[in-house]
Amino acid sequence: MVVAEGEMSFHLFTDPALDETRQAERVLADAEVTHRTLRAHGSVPLGDVLIAGSATLTALTHLIVSLRRQFKRGILVDALGSDGLVVKADGSVPRGLVIIRTPDGEIEVREAEGIGQAIAGAIGGRAQDQQAPPSGPGA
Repeated sequence: MVVAEGEMSFHLFTDPALDETRQAERVLADAEVTHRTLRAHGSVPLGDVLIAGSATLTALTHLIVSLRRQFKRGILVDALGSDGLVVKADGSVPRGLVIIRTPDGEIEVREAEGIGQAIAGAIGGRAQDQQAPPSGPGA
């Protein structure tokens, strides 16, 4: 999938049995976010659906804020990888809570206003880590 300038890729895992897929697709359509829905083969649980796409920080924030209200489980956002964000509902996270994993640790966000800032910080930190010059012997 081609990522336009100013956008970042995301991978959203949903559980169709909990109606998460339909809810997520509705939010993405309302935000006019280009995405693709696929069966997440090899995922746990095996019934998960993968929604892959790219969006601006504003659209991703809107998606996560909306899903935070609609999903019956909390949201986990993994910003550790270099291929974009991985977003999924997680039964071990209390409903309404968003946990953002970054290289510096985990950030818990309960208020909608803090989600965009936390994601921007996680993405900014990841970009800096990827651009850091090598250090140490032989660098």
